[in-house]
Amino acid sequence: MNRELVRRAAAEYFVEGFVHAELRRVLDSTEPELREQARASMAAPRTVPEGCFVWIGYLVWLERLLEITAVPLTAAEAEGLMVLKRERDRFQAEHPPCPKCGMPNEAHALNCRECFAEIPH
Repeated sequence: MNRELVRRAAAEYFVEGFVHAELRRVLDSTEPELREQARASMAAPRTVPEGCFVWIGYLVWLERLLEITAVPLTAAEAEGLMVLKRERDRFQAEHPPCPKCGMPNEAHALNCRECFAEIPH
């Protein structure tokens, strides 16, 4: 799989995870018949094919599997895991965790988007 597509898919995967909590709160307070419209309006458009997201999901699963056991990797899996790690590191640098609850926040945030604790800078 193309390295740049995997990189973009990983970046979008982490952003989707970041906005998931906020999306869930909005959807929970939205009338059922308007939820799909609200979801569509809040979702960032994906810029890579769906298969790239399937690959990222597989790599996340593989990464977790490697925490408990050793399995042989293909070159594509090894390269994909390296790309995933680089994108996760980049995302975490841009979205530092709240010192109180650990939820990732925008680097410039003054308060945590989850627990509303003040974030020292």
